[in-house]
Amino acid sequence: MTELFRERLAASGDARAELVLLHGWASDSDIWRPLLPALRQQFSVTLVDLPGCGRSPALATANIDTVIDALLAVLPASAVIVGWSLGGMIASELARRYPERVAAVVRVASNTRFVATVDWPHAMPAETFEHFYRDFMATPQKTLRRFKVLQLQGDARARSLRRQMSAEVADAGAQRWGLDCLRELDQRQLVAELTCPVMNIYGDGDALLPVAAAALIPAQRSHCYTGAGHLPFLSQPQRFVDDLQDFVGQVLPECPAVVGERHFEKRDVARSFSRAAQSYDGAAVLQRRVADQLFSWLEQGESRPVERVVDLGCGTGYSLSALRAKYPAAQLCALDLAEGMLNYARRQHGEHCQQWLCGDAEDLPLADASVDVLFSSLSLQWCENLAALFSEIERVLRPGACAYIATLGPQTLYELREAWREVDGYQHVNDFAPREALVAAIAGAGLQPQWRRDTEVLYYPTLVSLTRELKELGVGNVNRDRPQGLSSRRRLQALQEAYEVFRVEGGLPASYQVWYLHLHKPLGEELC
Repeated sequence: MTELFRERLAASGDARAELVLLHGWASDSDIWRPLLPALRQQFSVTLVDLPGCGRSPALATANIDTVIDALLAVLPASAVIVGWSLGGMIASELARRYPERVAAVVRVASNTRFVATVDWPHAMPAETFEHFYRDFMATPQKTLRRFKVLQLQGDARARSLRRQMSAEVADAGAQRWGLDCLRELDQRQLVAELTCPVMNIYGDGDALLPVAAAALIPAQRSHCYTGAGHLPFLSQPQRFVDDLQDFVGQVLPECPAVVGERHFEKRDVARSFSRAAQSYDGAAVLQRRVADQLFSWLEQGESRPVERVVDLGCGTGYSLSALRAKYPAAQLCALDLAEGMLNYARRQHGEHCQQWLCGDAEDLPLADASVDVLFSSLSLQWCENLAALFSEIERVLRPGACAYIATLGPQTLYELREAWREVDGYQHVNDFAPREALVAAIAGAGLQPQWRRDTEVLYYPTLVSLTRELKELGVGNVNRDRPQGLSSRRRLQALQEAYEVFRVEGGLPASYQVWYLHLHKPLGEELC
């Protein structure tokens, strides 16, 4: 059977609730992507491209039965299924046929019958639908543009939502099964008989799901979003996330979602490193040393055929030339959270890479099993959601592939941390995860690790020279508990005096606890 594209993103902390997101007709799973940062605070999320959509191939024979079978092969053992429009109808079919696989259903802008009948006038008139069907098969792109307008109709945020919607379909024929489902499925009785909890969410301005129809759909909960059209989850994303979290917490109390506490915001990290792009290379003595050491490990251990290499957290691009020389025939991808760093790297090393991506390591913009070698030097210490981080690394690696990682441990800059503790109670030095947390997350992702530990010490004549270098590197204090405003002259003087306790013959030391990791994804292991 043809396997559908599936992307699973782990939740923060110890969250156990599984969420599956199914898109609507002539769309793909990227429609949900703006919601992922908020959803992943509470749920492990599985995205699926339906047959012939996005990155999923078309099915040789596509109908509701074969689509359900294809979905069963890639979905979690049990999950809350959230379906938008046609996706909501498919979610309901899954719940009826395989109730053990569906913990709850959330139908978003999804009618129980899309085409009107004599006894169900709350839908698209049959003649209009048939005309639309014929037009789409003849002129798909033109007809899809009209459909896009219909989906935005009645939404107060229509103009801003337009950018988030797909404008094209690669193969109109591959979408025929979806239109057939919309024409034929009648779920009025089915939804009433579902044994799992159901929530219905719709917009009061929806031109495709009339309010009168939505009010008649059986559900434990039903929410009408004022000012929303056919895309209520994008029109009012925070309300949608809140309603979803509340619903799951009420109907599945045995699967409480745990929110992992974050000590800093990723946007602050990205902003700090973007500002430092121009000054970074001049100060990155330690960073080059560690990258070279990590690359020497890769040189010793990687001999299998390699088609795609990713430099995760590429920074200013220091390692790209070495990776290109090592893998001259491979596709090389540079990926970084900080757009300023990525743009600088592209200007300096544009000839080495075929792909440049701005993205978060906890939510990689890469397909499943698409990477042969992942290289990451001194960037992943800025990830706090370790379960998501290593789950993502496992997801994108091909079976048998490896990741080579250098990251910092919690003893990094301990001299500076101890000196500040003598001055005040604020947090001035960034905390990094302990080894036990890394070990647990790596094991949970199913990766096989090798570890090396090292301590690098740099020496400075004065405290000012150390803090200036940290600023040039973009290693600012991004902790939520950091003090606000500038430090007073008295406090800085107290810090200098406290740091002098650590002075040795070479100067003031700054220690970095460095962990080198070689992570291997086993051969023959099923993606999960």
